[in-house]
Amino acid sequence: MALFGRRNRSKLILCILAAFLVGYLIFHRNNAKEVGVASRRRVPTVGYPEDNELLKRPVYEKPPLDMSALGEMGRAVKLNLNGDEKRKEEESIAKHQINTYVSDKISLHRRLSERWNPLCRDLKYSYASLPSTSVVIAFYNEAWSTLLRTVHSVLETSPDVLLREVILVDDYSDRDHLKQRLEDYVSGLRKCHEGWLEPLLHRIKEEETAVVCPVIDVIDWNTFQYLGNPGEPQIGGFDWRLVFTWHTVPEYEQKRRKSPTDVIRSPTMAGGLFAVSKTYFQYLGTYDTGMEVWGGENLEFSFRIWQCGGSLEIHPCSHVGHVFPKKAPYSRSKALANSVRAAEVWMDGYKELYYHRNPTPAW
Repeated sequence: MALFGRRNRSKLILCILAAFLVGYLIFHRNNAKEVGVASRRRVPTVGYPEDNELLKRPVYEKPPLDMSALGEMGRAVKLNLNGDEKRKEEESIAKHQINTYVSDKISLHRRLSERWNPLCRDLKYSYASLPSTSVVIAFYNEAWSTLLRTVHSVLETSPDVLLREVILVDDYSDRDHLKQRLEDYVSGLRKCHEGWLEPLLHRIKEEETAVVCPVIDVIDWNTFQYLGNPGEPQIGGFDWRLVFTWHTVPEYEQKRRKSPTDVIRSPTMAGGLFAVSKTYFQYLGTYDTGMEVWGGENLEFSFRIWQCGGSLEIHPCSHVGHVFPKKAPYSRSKALANSVRAAEVWMDGYKELYYHRNPTPAW
């Protein structure tokens, strides 16, 4: 595990996310006075007139834009390779199920074109009163460039006064580049789509029991084109085999919302990308440690949120890109057992519908 952030900070909960590319878990603090202390630039945020343009500055500024750079502004990278270079590309895909040969040629600081609803840009936030946050990035045998691009994206798109620290959680990786090399790189850092963080924190400030997910934008596994998520965001659902599914927003939910920038209630989450109050996360019991590897944990947590006084929402003004692999790069043999666990704990009599659609579970 690697951690970097402000010095003299109290320890935070570390939460393991069994996600392939990268999962974000955001813990926020209730004490707004801590925000002023959090600024690396020592920008005063308490007792001074608020200068939002100053307070919204990221931890690190991106280097100057180079429109000729591969993949800049989310463009696709298509290389005409032959011989040894083509072999290296194919080997990278076989190893990670994404084209890391292409990823390695894209800047760790690349910019993205705007993907959110234009109305989102008009939203105003009181940065001095928003809660601060820790970002937890869990990974398992992650490719070097995709992991570091995620870290840099957080640092370069998150307001300095809001980001307390970034925590990297190594979920039992066995690849050498994720050991000492990563520790050394992160140590050097001590000396996501723009605006992704503020909507999440603002919503949790309004309602502490809201668990808020960003819109998940698709990044092509082969060309690394940032495809975005065009049109209205979708909500999460499930079938009676307890397989996660996407659905269009129902008419009753559309009528409930007063603006396209309002949150959308969702029955379930895809898992791995969400913001939650630390207090409410602990009240929920944090993660179910009986869930192993991958599968079912997102539905179990979704059921728990709704049945324990919370709400699960998608914020249309928060966008986070995700590379969905060509196929799963690791075994998902625990998914059935995880689903049974979720059904037994949270579905009461409805679990019989689950068992009707599934073979006898293999524990």
